[in-house]
Amino acid sequence: MSEQAESRLSLNEISDFAKFQSPEYDNVVLQSDYATRATLSFYRFRQLGGGRSGKIENGRSDSRKGIHYVSDHPEVRILSLSVIALLILFESAANAYFFAQQSEFGLFGGLFQAAAVSLANVATSYFIIGFWGLRHASMPGSFRNADTGKIQLFSDRNIIKFFGFFAIAIGVILVLLVNLSAAHYRNILDLQALGQGFPDVATSTFPRFWMDGESCAAVLNSEVGKSIGSAATNAMCRPFALHSLDAMVLFALGLAISALATFEGRRADAPYPGFSDAARQFERARRDVQDALDEYYKSFNRIIARAMETQGDDLTPAQKNALRKAMDSAISPYKQLLTTDPEILEHEFQISKEVVTKVKFDQGKSRLERPRSRYETEGEE
Repeated sequence: MSEQAESRLSLNEISDFAKFQSPEYDNVVLQSDYATRATLSFYRFRQLGGGRSGKIENGRSDSRKGIHYVSDHPEVRILSLSVIALLILFESAANAYFFAQQSEFGLFGGLFQAAAVSLANVATSYFIIGFWGLRHASMPGSFRNADTGKIQLFSDRNIIKFFGFFAIAIGVILVLLVNLSAAHYRNILDLQALGQGFPDVATSTFPRFWMDGESCAAVLNSEVGKSIGSAATNAMCRPFALHSLDAMVLFALGLAISALATFEGRRADAPYPGFSDAARQFERARRDVQDALDEYYKSFNRIIARAMETQGDDLTPAQKNALRKAMDSAISPYKQLLTTDPEILEHEFQISKEVVTKVKFDQGKSRLERPRSRYETEGEE
């Protein structure tokens, strides 16, 4: 019995097994290194507010330039794009009904025409109006220099904001033209089927796209204007001169699908270009660290087996407890990457340390139950 006791490893020797290199521990170190760089990149982005020329002085940046909200974005972009695909399929199927009735190619021709119109409508609404337009136009502007107080129009934020309004204007015009052309195309098919002629005059008042009255009248009264190929001309010269109920329904349906696609495009990313990408990278790095920590803890039994092989006997509960504590101690620095330091919260969101301590630590716990923050120990040191 004494020989067996003498052969047992001490608690310090058992603890050394947690420090041995292993694939699981190496993966924790690797993922933590990547998470550290991702975290620094993310907070740097937040401090500068996405600007290329932002400066940080004395460890602080201008609070008016920073980003002080949590990025609201889809975790998987493919889900957002799948919604767009469903909108295209739905609108194509609905429009095919209206086009196929009078199309010389029947249902197949109507479906092809409807798919082309739907793709143009949804893509324009999603990318130009929603993703590039509304998203960038909602960015807070920076019309006054923080240092000099002078008015500045061409800052990074303002250029992006102006680009957003420009994209909205272009996108709305394109969406109206696409849907009005489709509606007039359907209207022309109905008029031809009924043997009725086209109106001879253009719209004399607004709305009319780009073309003056004389040019519209000349085009509409030409051979092309009196044929089925005049849908786009009708859309520009007399946009709302629709005489068919099917054409009106087709136009309303196109606008409704356009609104849904615009909404999806607006919520696809944060207003600041690149902020959602930085946030996704930050979140993914933290998840990878958590997965690496889980794998490391799962290697506990393998470490025990290695210690048993060295000792030649089963480990006692005290030895297993010492080994587990040694594992916790070995990865404790990397666990801190899974939480946000209170000083960072105070700096990034520009709020007092009392509020940070209250929100982060109090959460219904008593003073004895919760961990003590760095702020609470400042006065004691």
